[in-house]
Amino acid sequence: MKLVAIDMDGTLLHTEKEISDYTISAIQRLQREGHAFIIATGRTMQDAKNIVTTAGIPADGYICANGATIADHNGHLLAEKHLGLHVATDIASWLHERHFYFHLATSEGLYTTADAYQFFLDDLNEYAREKDDGGKMAAIIRDQADRQLNNMGVKMLPAPEDIPSYDFTAYKFLVLSLFPQKLQTIRTAWEANPSIALTSSGRDNIELMPVDAEKGSGLTMMAKQLGFTPENTIAIGDNYNDLSMFETAGFSIAMGNAEGDVKQYADTETADNDTDGVAKAIETHILGIRQ
Repeated sequence: MKLVAIDMDGTLLHTEKEISDYTISAIQRLQREGHAFIIATGRTMQDAKNIVTTAGIPADGYICANGATIADHNGHLLAEKHLGLHVATDIASWLHERHFYFHLATSEGLYTTADAYQFFLDDLNEYAREKDDGGKMAAIIRDQADRQLNNMGVKMLPAPEDIPSYDFTAYKFLVLSLFPQKLQTIRTAWEANPSIALTSSGRDNIELMPVDAEKGSGLTMMAKQLGFTPENTIAIGDNYNDLSMFETAGFSIAMGNAEGDVKQYADTETADNDTDGVAKAIETHILGIRQ
């Protein structure tokens, strides 16, 4: 039997942030045959659990916030790693002063500042001015962002300095920008900080997390929890925050849409997320169904 750890955005989910019927069917068969399926994502546990449960494929465990939270199949927390509230305040203040959009994943959901959405719109409008048909593109991106933010239920902080007054645990920051050079300023400023780890789940973001939080250590813990040896674990993902999981798993599978650098670390490659790469990988490498 195998334990399969699957990333969400760019992997399990189509571009429209949905799970196809084909993929749902493959995962249901996987579980019926005695294999285990866990989620390994940058999303919060509540968000991840809601998506897969609604789709009819409740997971056997959850590695969320890139390994900052680990939970069983009921969503009961097994382990967590967090940012101190004063560290979180320093990061949020620095990002806010430089007009970055960010949201902070916490034990009480996602939080952002009241100004951050406008920072995102300013970024988007500047990006669109440099493109042909930029107005249409900006409208599409804004519509997608609005729907995703509404679905995630992001809450508003009055200001970054209010963070210590909140009764929550801070897990990680997700920072968005359409300008790679702008994101690079975050790396330059924070990569030497010994309490912070930086990763990415796409070209348009950087994530700042506790230094000891990663999907790979989460997979190791979940394998022990569910009774699987390391060689019987499989990881499927598409981006840099999946690399620790690729290194830990007995077998790793990169999505067809994965970054080229990420593919180099995987044992094999499957189709992209919009053509059901997860389902095809499960059928080929676990269920023994020839493509």
